[in-house]
Amino acid sequence: MTARGDRRGVRCRCTCPGATVWVTGGPVADRLAAAYALAERLLGEGRRVEVLDRFDALCTDAHRVGIVAEVLARNGVVAVVPCAPRAMAAVRARHRARDTRYLEVRVNGHLGPEESVLAVHRQLTGRP
Repeated sequence: MTARGDRRGVRCRCTCPGATVWVTGGPVADRLAAAYALAERLLGEGRRVEVLDRFDALCTDAHRVGIVAEVLARNGVVAVVPCAPRAMAAVRARHRARDTRYLEVRVNGHLGPEESVLAVHRQLTGRP
């Protein structure tokens, strides 16, 4: 048993690292398109992925969605969250405190869904 707050003794049994990818900016359709395009790409590589788009009318409770995403990521799943940036500071802090990978991508006019997906994919996998 590890001491409270000491997570070094806890090991994930999965084979690939998880992460939370928070997709913001742009209209809801663009965020969803980017989230699902990223999920398809990662699934094609054999990664475990979950798109969290069914919470509270697209994430009105970002703190709760952030907790779910962090738990999934800590257990080897790439949790993709296409939500508006409410409570993101708390979500970032939770991930940092638990040493869980966290990425943010903003979809906007000049960086559409596909370009956003490619940028995040490079960050997650280290390859183009």
